[in-house]
Amino acid sequence: MKINFRNLSFAAAFFTLLYGASGCNESTILGSGLIPPGDFVNAKDTTLSGLIANNIYEYDTTAYNGPRSSLQKLLGSITTDPLFGKSHAFLYTQVGLPSSEFTFAGSGQVLDSVVLSLRYYAFQGDSLGPQTFRVYRMTQTDFRADSNYSYAKALAYNQGELLGTTTITPRGARDSVSVYGKKEPAQIRIKLSNAFGNELLQQKSNAAFKNDSSFRAYLRGFAIVPDTSLGSNRSMFYVNLNDADTRLTVYYKNSADDSLISKFTYNANTSASSVFLSHNYNGSEAARYLNTKNANGDSILFLQSSPGIYSKLSIPGLENFPNVAINKAEVVVTQITTGPADMNDLFIAPSQLYLEQFTDDKQNKTKTLPDDIRTAPNNPIGGTRQVVTNFGGVQIVQYTFTVNRYMQMLVKKQETNNGFKLEAGPYVANLDITRLKAGGTKLSTYNLKMRIIYTKP
Repeated sequence: MKINFRNLSFAAAFFTLLYGASGCNESTILGSGLIPPGDFVNAKDTTLSGLIANNIYEYDTTAYNGPRSSLQKLLGSITTDPLFGKSHAFLYTQVGLPSSEFTFAGSGQVLDSVVLSLRYYAFQGDSLGPQTFRVYRMTQTDFRADSNYSYAKALAYNQGELLGTTTITPRGARDSVSVYGKKEPAQIRIKLSNAFGNELLQQKSNAAFKNDSSFRAYLRGFAIVPDTSLGSNRSMFYVNLNDADTRLTVYYKNSADDSLISKFTYNANTSASSVFLSHNYNGSEAARYLNTKNANGDSILFLQSSPGIYSKLSIPGLENFPNVAINKAEVVVTQITTGPADMNDLFIAPSQLYLEQFTDDKQNKTKTLPDDIRTAPNNPIGGTRQVVTNFGGVQIVQYTFTVNRYMQMLVKKQETNNGFKLEAGPYVANLDITRLKAGGTKLSTYNLKMRIIYTKP
């Protein structure tokens, strides 16, 4: 890799021109306090634009999908994303008994209705796009709260026992609802069949309702399944399981009282939950750039939250950079877009990208960079989303990683140059779908860049 060094006085003008094409901001403008005044004439500024980047899609063994991961879960279907294709998220969950040896109040109970509700948390995509969800009874025998399930494996449910269905938009889900004259927070409410509700009324305190174990032997859980056949699907919901409004509610009356309610809620310690998340990139723009193994790199990066697509970055020869004082070293990632057709107005870019270094040249394991102190109030490595204006006057996003410490250790032979892993952070859930199309290897103005400002001893 050829590295050109320039006096800082010239470089300031050069980089204003270079980065202006991709939208100048604080991350790309030379800071006035960056270099000590006494060292001004000795400072050098160079940009490495020959970074090699490859898009990788593979099974993510680090993705935790059990109930003790994030309890904000993904649910929905996207069938119309031109960049990343199709994504579907099925939700599996359990509820618990109101109490041990539970019984419905009084005698002569008569069902009014039974409703499964999921506390609405957020959404991505089209706020007016309808989604249809169907609820089935699970048959997975080992569905347990202490287990982790592969996100790539659908769990078993009885497709012949449809318990309920609803069609709802994100805008409709985020409104509060009125139940028996009382306002409740935003939720997805799915009315289940009267047959199922009457079956619940027949259960006994010394049998299915004796304790959680007997109850889960009777009702192993619910599978909430989006209709993936519709070509108009373009939204994902996020629901919060660990909320009092995520529950199964039985509305009934008995021989003495009306308007009775019994609630079977989700319990974070004893209720199992899991998400089946599938991606299908066939026909999408990303499909042409996945797992190419191109030694010269992919010109466009496609990043999608775990368990989606990440990128391997290599900077050949970086370990040969001269032993100098590093004032600033940063890696810059810039979004590219063709405009509204990319649907970036619906599917927002990640609020955070993550950059880690590979531990060896096999590039199977990673570790945090020396600059990465994620427990600090202001993470010094950066990687947060910043809105800039590109050369065509279009607002895009840009991410800047500060790697001063890593670069200083590298030139002192205290670090290795085994490459980096670049990935998109989640929006809400542990398994997520945030996505970014960005410049990769040698893509004119918008390609990946590493900028280094240094002072000779």
